[in-house]
Amino acid sequence: MDSHTENLMTAESNAESPNKDLVVVGSSAGGIGALSTLVSTLPKSFPAPIVLAQHLDPQRPSHLSSILERRSTLPIVVVSENPPTQLEKGKIYVVPSNRHVTISDGFVLLDEDHADRPKPSVDKLLSSAAKSYGEHLIAVILTGSGSDGAAGAVDVKNAGGVVIVQNPRTAPYPSMPLSLPPTAVDHVVEMELIGPLLFDILQGVNFPATEKVEDPLRDLLAAVSAQTNIDFSNYKQSTILRRIARRMAITHNGSIHEYHDYIRTHPAEIQELVKAFLIKVTGFFRDPEAFEALQKTVIAMLIEKCQTSGRSLRFWSAGCATGEEAYSLALLVADHLGPDFPDWNVKIFATDLSADAIAFARRGIYPENVLKDLPPDYKKRFFEPIDHSYRISKSLRSAVIFGQQDLSRGVPFPRIDLVSCRNLLIYLKPELQQVVLDIFAYSLQNSQGFLFLGKSETARPIKSSFELVNKKWKIYRCLSGPLAFPMNEAASASIAAAQLVREPRGRPLVAVPAPPPVDLPHAEIEIAQLRRINETMLRYTTVAFVIIDRTYRILTINSAARRLLGIREFAYDQDFLHTVRGMPYHEVRNAIDNAFREQSSMTLSEVELDHTVEGTGRYVDFTIMILQVELAPGLAVITATDVTERVQLKRKLEAMEREQAELVQELASVSKRYGTINKELQDANEELQAANEELMLTQEELQATNEEFEATNEELQATNEELETNNEELQASNEELQTTNDELSSRTIELHDRTRQHHEAQFQLSALLERFPHYVMILDAVDLTIETINPGYKQLLAGRDVIGLSLFEVFTGKDIEQLIKFLRTAVREGRSITTPPMKAHLAEVTDVDETRFIHTIVPITDTTSEITKINRLFIYSEKVK
Repeated sequence: MDSHTENLMTAESNAESPNKDLVVVGSSAGGIGALSTLVSTLPKSFPAPIVLAQHLDPQRPSHLSSILERRSTLPIVVVSENPPTQLEKGKIYVVPSNRHVTISDGFVLLDEDHADRPKPSVDKLLSSAAKSYGEHLIAVILTGSGSDGAAGAVDVKNAGGVVIVQNPRTAPYPSMPLSLPPTAVDHVVEMELIGPLLFDILQGVNFPATEKVEDPLRDLLAAVSAQTNIDFSNYKQSTILRRIARRMAITHNGSIHEYHDYIRTHPAEIQELVKAFLIKVTGFFRDPEAFEALQKTVIAMLIEKCQTSGRSLRFWSAGCATGEEAYSLALLVADHLGPDFPDWNVKIFATDLSADAIAFARRGIYPENVLKDLPPDYKKRFFEPIDHSYRISKSLRSAVIFGQQDLSRGVPFPRIDLVSCRNLLIYLKPELQQVVLDIFAYSLQNSQGFLFLGKSETARPIKSSFELVNKKWKIYRCLSGPLAFPMNEAASASIAAAQLVREPRGRPLVAVPAPPPVDLPHAEIEIAQLRRINETMLRYTTVAFVIIDRTYRILTINSAARRLLGIREFAYDQDFLHTVRGMPYHEVRNAIDNAFREQSSMTLSEVELDHTVEGTGRYVDFTIMILQVELAPGLAVITATDVTERVQLKRKLEAMEREQAELVQELASVSKRYGTINKELQDANEELQAANEELMLTQEELQATNEEFEATNEELQATNEELETNNEELQASNEELQTTNDELSSRTIELHDRTRQHHEAQFQLSALLERFPHYVMILDAVDLTIETINPGYKQLLAGRDVIGLSLFEVFTGKDIEQLIKFLRTAVREGRSITTPPMKAHLAEVTDVDETRFIHTIVPITDTTSEITKINRLFIYSEKVK
């Protein structure tokens, strides 16, 4: 009984348990928006409890429950320790951010602390839930920047549960969904559709007790078998019906007859049903005793044989899925050769039909629980830890050559010493198993290599081609094989169907709608205040801000926006659409008009500005947000972000992808041409069989030509490896860009905090000045213009507006020059100065002849800049007779 059969029996056992359904959702700190969207799509009649686990800063209080309460129609419960939280259907349970949790017997339990894991551990939560709920568990993996959750999802899949992931192509942080093995994923869905999908799966279809399902079920399975050549008649009926019911609920069919008709009109549904039937999991050293026998007999024999003949080993792992089996062979060889491994030419060709599985295998990164069957010292010797996962060593990774291949159409690898195929033949009918065995015999015949099958395989290689080496572990040795392998259309369809059971859905179901608008806080804003805020606060931020009114007039703009948009003056009261040179007028104007009309935020991505700006092309992302204020209605804030480097890099990547696609197309054309030539050689060989002498001569010629084809195929494989290496380098560059983006996000948060602190200080100073009973004025230390005066001065000036005026325009008298000297001295020496009584007084004071003023001058230092400097002067004036 192989791993597949064991998993199927486990799933059947769990399905018969009295446990009810459960949904567990895992997300990182960046997934609050995704969680809000998910809970907003759940109906009040949701038939199962939902446990939400999100990585947050344990030192800060979590507001996740209050955020979700505003979007959810279901009750929100925060998990507590005393008493333990019991799960009830129709409720959402939020896991605390500073504790790990497990699920057992219908309760959520707070667990002991584990400092080396992010809190709460999604892996730990899913693994414990899988033990209790089995096939009744649905795991949902949302956006995230780590890999926590990948190991737990594998446990959920092993237990027969359902794994749903947010579409990585549209997720803001796709690292967590992408870290899952493709074979562990049942559904890849857009965020807005996850809630309805959960409801459909949990609702299922209840077959009435009076309905006879045997006959329609038999007809349905016969139709599936006719299309895929996979026989499901021996599966347990209760398990088959339960999984058919899930697909019927998802496709909204009420009976097996309706579902059968649906399959006729939707052929793609057959593969979805097959994937629902088959629990496809793999792992390192699956059946450890079989690999131990393989190492002691076959590996040792092959190494001894090749020791004196070039030190070259060639293996083929057919149907390698996510790569564990291929790497297991590499580990056996590396362990046997020890320090001599680098001196050997070891090539392990690993092929599978699934492009997603091959891409995952090529990374060589696996969750910790996938390595549980490794020998004790292998993890330390051949793996390195990375983000709570493990990556296989570079030397072993370079020995394994991954490639996407349809076994029914691809060219078999020549001169192979060992073929491992342990998860494919069991799904084929006997007459088609022989076709695949002939392909393997063709690859093994020259070296008289070995064939390694799964222990419960029903395939029996014919004795004329293979001899049995180990009956228990299904190890055979090739004696002879065909000169060329025949392949008919039925075999092609069958093998392709057997391999496609691993192919996960990768396309989004529907386009993602725009996010809901964000309500901005109400505030009383006047244009003068906006400009003062801009000059005192926004000019220190690196984010480009522009505030306009409904007529596109610029009310205020900070220095970052001027630099980014190529505006060299203040630009106040100018038309924003015409001031920014090279900006697409109609596109930006329509976006602004839509924002005002719909009172919602609008985003324009990768807007190209005039290429003459600063001598180069520039791309900017615009975000237009409406200010909801009472005193100044009809205002909009436009933020701009420079994305030139990102666009240029994306275009370079697209160009490289096009080049790679062209190369792949050329390789496919060459491979097809070689296939045609090979067929012609086969026909010539059959015609020359009449004469023994001509047969011998033709056979030698064909052998030489075949060697040339093998050499050419190796060169093409090497070219493919170079392309794969380039792709990995591009992926590394993408990870570096992600790291840079995280650093910029952290810096933005820091700047927001400093801006808030500055605003609070300004507010406190303004409040202090409002309450101060005497005459107080604040001057700009550079040009001695008046920035602020308190109510005392306003009363003294009888309402005259002096803000922005020079000191010379406000003070008169013969001592004005002396006052200016005192001000300059305070700025130069950085100390406070109290002047003697002076007749440098306010122009509006009526008693100019009798009144004199004593001025106290206090310099104010700028603390927001890295360089300490005096930028303002505080003047307190007191009248004396």
